[in-house]
Amino acid sequence: MKKFISGIALISIVAAPLFSQSQSGIDKLESLESQSENKNANATLETDFGNTVFDKNANEALEINLGNRTVLIEETSNKTNISISKNESHRKNANRFRAHLGGIGIGYNGFLTDFWSTSLNPGEEYFDIKTAKWVAWNYTSPSINLGITRHLGFASALGLSLNNYHFSNNNNITKGANGVIAPLYPAQGIVYRKSKLHTAYLNIPVVLELQIPANGSSRNTVNISGGVVGGMRLWSKTKVIWNDGGKRKEKENGDFNLNLLRWGSTARVGYKWFQVYGVTYFTPMFEKGKGPELYPFEVGVAFTFK
Repeated sequence: MKKFISGIALISIVAAPLFSQSQSGIDKLESLESQSENKNANATLETDFGNTVFDKNANEALEINLGNRTVLIEETSNKTNISISKNESHRKNANRFRAHLGGIGIGYNGFLTDFWSTSLNPGEEYFDIKTAKWVAWNYTSPSINLGITRHLGFASALGLSLNNYHFSNNNNITKGANGVIAPLYPAQGIVYRKSKLHTAYLNIPVVLELQIPANGSSRNTVNISGGVVGGMRLWSKTKVIWNDGGKRKEKENGDFNLNLLRWGSTARVGYKWFQVYGVTYFTPMFEKGKGPELYPFEVGVAFTFK
């Protein structure tokens, strides 16, 4: 056992320079391999710099993964044997398809009233919103990838979309006596400092992504993707802030006749981890006949995990 411990100490000394000069360290270990013999012992210890697994049915050995190389130390009755092999799984993982879908995004959100039109219908002016405050926040989990080739494949993920609609006029919205969305105005003499509708949706995008290698590198790619996205409303609320002898604030939670489910199309284009995205929903924002016929959209930038 003392020799076994000595072997561990030897690898600890050799592994340190491997982080800065990996090839040099590997050459040293390979020279030790030529002087060793492989024999069986009693138990196996496998580690990948922090991940340790015991196998009682294997030989007594220490296995260490260093990048794409595996170092195996075996204890025999009279000596310690060291062997080095290439880790093929590391190479396979490096060459698999990985989409640029998961990440964090920020952009502008608004709505269309007709095909590529944002003009409100007469009587719906209360839904005019501030262009400078069309803020949308998105978080998308790391994606599930289905590669067709190294640079082409499908991807899907779970996403959270937070949308803020800041009203331009001195009003908010509420459900009227007939259950239809109507403007909500403050008491006479009060001017809202801030008035907005806030919504949150759980999204599931499914896209087909094409990656075009740039600058002669398969890792640095121009990425183009498009597909569909479905969403389910998690919560919605309104918020108003005004001054009346001091700062006053009022919030109201409710469904506001917003559709529970929605779906639309999405497209993304970018380079490496930076993306520009757009989403258009074909489901109206409000239930039919219970609010303005508005179709939400988003445009923005995203910073992906890959």
